[in-house]
Amino acid sequence: MAVFCQNCGTGMNDGARFCSSCGAQLHAAAPYAPSAWTGQSRLIRPRAGRMVAGVCQGLANNYGWDVVLVRVITVLLAVFGGGIGLVAYVIFWIVMPEEPLLLPSGTSYVPPSQG
Repeated sequence: MAVFCQNCGTGMNDGARFCSSCGAQLHAAAPYAPSAWTGQSRLIRPRAGRMVAGVCQGLANNYGWDVVLVRVITVLLAVFGGGIGLVAYVIFWIVMPEEPLLLPSGTSYVPPSQG
């Protein structure tokens, strides 16, 4: 089966992960492909796109779900599920690590001095 870059349209080999012309990452054809599930993904709370703590955004990003649907289900479970949605949100907030800061290469984070 021929694989084409969705960014520039260049034809690629079947096993290619990145486009040789523009460098864009090629997406797997089917989400159930065995190669798509070989790597272990890690739940993180992203810094971008969060509303409160990033729990719903992190779950949506990790599993490929729509973030609005995850947020609606969380609110419905919090209101009509006896508070289980709120309890689950707080547990995920505590357990899920936050996305690390991305610093330019060659720099390190120095916290401001107190005093």
